[in-house]
Amino acid sequence: MIELVQTMDPEIIARLVQIETEAFGVGGLTVWNLEPLIRHGRVYVYRLGNEIVGLVHYMLDWDHPQKAYMVGVSISENSRGQGIGAKLLIESFEALSKEAIEEVELTVDPNNLAAVTLYESKLGFLVTDFKHNEYGEGEGRLVMKLSLANFLNKDVPK
Repeated sequence: MIELVQTMDPEIIARLVQIETEAFGVGGLTVWNLEPLIRHGRVYVYRLGNEIVGLVHYMLDWDHPQKAYMVGVSISENSRGQGIGAKLLIESFEALSKEAIEEVELTVDPNNLAAVTLYESKLGFLVTDFKHNEYGEGEGRLVMKLSLANFLNKDVPK
């Protein structure tokens, strides 16, 4: 079950930073990035029992306020490969749709085949663009978009 983070609880923030670091190393979010996202965006966590094992974070697209940009998603090392990422994303899409969000956009490393497959095959994202050197020289990213109306109306295992 997901939960929207609405507090700056130091223990929660520390756990989120730990998961981000496990997933992305120095590229993961820090307290400096997470606190503004919690206040001004949406940060959802997935718990197994009392332990937070995953998070996904979004911000609005100011030019298209019905679109959320998925900043990132990360799952703790011990919880990967169990379908938690898909569950977290599906439930967060449902929550976003209740807030009048119509579309989710993300960027992903084209070499991250597990993520690309999840986004395309299981969730229905479409590749709409490729950004060369998005994160520096040689760090290109696929741009992918998902219509939440289409997603919510298709038969997705939940």
